[in-house]
Amino acid sequence: MADTESKLVAELVAANRILANEGILDVFGHISVRSERNSEEFLLSCSRAPAAVSARDIMRYRLDASQITKANDKPYVERIIHGAIYQARSDVRAVCHGHSDGILPFAATGESIRPVIHVGTMFWNGVGWFDRYDEGGNMLVASPTEGRALAEALGPRRGALLRNHGFVVVGANLTEAVMAAIYLDKNACIQAESARLGRTLYISEDEARRGSKVFEMPSVQERAGGYWVARLPHGWQKDAGLAAAPTGGKRRGAKKAKRSGTRTSAARRGGANR
Repeated sequence: MADTESKLVAELVAANRILANEGILDVFGHISVRSERNSEEFLLSCSRAPAAVSARDIMRYRLDASQITKANDKPYVERIIHGAIYQARSDVRAVCHGHSDGILPFAATGESIRPVIHVGTMFWNGVGWFDRYDEGGNMLVASPTEGRALAEALGPRRGALLRNHGFVVVGANLTEAVMAAIYLDKNACIQAESARLGRTLYISEDEARRGSKVFEMPSVQERAGGYWVARLPHGWQKDAGLAAAPTGGKRRGAKKAKRSGTRTSAARRGGANR
């Protein structure tokens, strides 16, 4: 049974489907949103692959990651990530954790992701670095200690890398978090490709800070959200238990939507899903 914040549930389901379709989340990874009616709670799917998340899978949690929704479905072990960041950052309304191929080389080397294209300016103040896994742990951020350490590594930034694991990004709303995940991956891919050419023109912090304001504009976020929804497969709303697309308006020419334009690393490898 879906949570009673039906509009927010629909947006969260769409965010899961978009990130899977764009190749940012695969079998693993997850995205959450802070409750609008109670800022001390958040919504997150049960343990389900993002491409398969439906409205009935959305569950409610307290910020200590304890489960409120009474259900037999198992929760994500790493729900700790979400609760810890919401506790540390009152400005954050959505959190995403994933392991995209474009970002993993940076998590595996410790090389910093720096803005090299306009969309990368969303990370104008840097990308944090987390490597404080619990001794004897399994590299999942599954304990309150690890959650707090990750939130500390994130600091005031929009994203952080987890050593040899993946990334976390945050947003002031779901669309912004989706944008952050997709564009961190895109910037990472372009940065890596640029390095192979022998010279990279990094964007200065001041210029990046100013450039990042573009992606906070409601009109830009609405445009991006509409684009990503239009790329979802025909009939996805019915499959997800939704009556209609929650963002981006009607699916104008959805069947004819070209899979060109802004492309992620996964799309370049020949498929939307990993």
